[in-house]
Amino acid sequence: MKYLLKVFLCLLIVFLLLKLIIHLLDDGHKVTYTTGNFKISENYDAKDNTYVFEIKHNKFHLTFDIIADYNKASNIITKINYKKVNNYECVLPIFKDNKILTDMMCKKDDVVYFAHDLNDSQINEYAKSMQKYGYDKNNYLDKTKKTSLSSTIAVYQDNILENHYLALESYKGLNLYNSGNMAVNLFDNDVYKKPLSLFTDKYYVVADYNNEYNFKIFKVVNIINGTEKEIRSYDEISFDSIIQGTVDGEIYLFDKEAKAQYKINIENETVEKVSTGNTFKYYDGKWQEMSLSDALNEKKFANYKANIKGYAKADKIGKYYYVYQKENDQYLVYKTYNKKSSQKIYLFTTTDFNSVIYIDKYIYFRNGNFFYYWSNLGKKKVLENKELEFNDDISLGVYIR
Repeated sequence: MKYLLKVFLCLLIVFLLLKLIIHLLDDGHKVTYTTGNFKISENYDAKDNTYVFEIKHNKFHLTFDIIADYNKASNIITKINYKKVNNYECVLPIFKDNKILTDMMCKKDDVVYFAHDLNDSQINEYAKSMQKYGYDKNNYLDKTKKTSLSSTIAVYQDNILENHYLALESYKGLNLYNSGNMAVNLFDNDVYKKPLSLFTDKYYVVADYNNEYNFKIFKVVNIINGTEKEIRSYDEISFDSIIQGTVDGEIYLFDKEAKAQYKINIENETVEKVSTGNTFKYYDGKWQEMSLSDALNEKKFANYKANIKGYAKADKIGKYYYVYQKENDQYLVYKTYNKKSSQKIYLFTTTDFNSVIYIDKYIYFRNGNFFYYWSNLGKKKVLENKELEFNDDISLGVYIR
């Protein structure tokens, strides 16, 4: 009897270990199931805990995604609330453990809007009826309390996330924001335009604008704690240069006067001349060659560019596409799941698509004099700078620790 018990325990341990190994190696799943009148296709990616759903009911269909840790579980939508309101079809999915993980979504003419972006009395009434499931539209609204730090700058401290480190260029250097704020002075005089500057990872890198025509020093600031260091070049570099882009944390700069391309490595504190002559390095997801003519015409790297016709700009970030539709002096930004999809999800509006920062599950952007971030919990203001009304050359950097 004891022998059989030992064999049973050994087999049980082996079974549990195999089950654990299979669970750990599981990189995702694709399943189809029904909830009420809806057919649901669920595509889970274990690398980032992302679920992409396509839900269908008669002629209605909607694709959306969430980030959630359900320990790789499947069939996580347990109920879908659906109603036609005015010209919209609105849905609020309920997930396992009675969780609400997205704002109510309302679709009209193949565009999906989140309820907090719609000023519609009937949709608001329907949203109130969803409170019995724990839904609260206020969770997705912006917090408007601000603290004025000067006559031009205000911070929305309640909206700044704990592990997000923000840095905003100033005329003398940089201002840092997290639980508090800190000024980092880099220049003797005010510098209003700094084309040779950028944020990459946790660093701000800028040419030494204390000089007038040429420079040898790049000033580097850690935006977590404000510490500074300098990276020196053996060559003098002209201010008639452009930053072409970054690849794997390394910065590529083209000196138009010297017709030379440089690579700046922050960790190694080196400036290396990588190309001269008639061909130069170019990156658009893969390395290629760029002509001297293109370099002189200030062609920049296209790390995220996606070719989708009909939009002012299109980016591919991971498995998703973000498209920018110009409307007057602004750009409406939508998310879509493939190039040919007719459905798109409205996210936010920006006045400067070059200000957009994709970082983790957040998107930081500028609209007018304000900087915001977008997440599944809506849009939140973080900073205001009234100088943006007169000077577009003020950039924001973000690092998530």
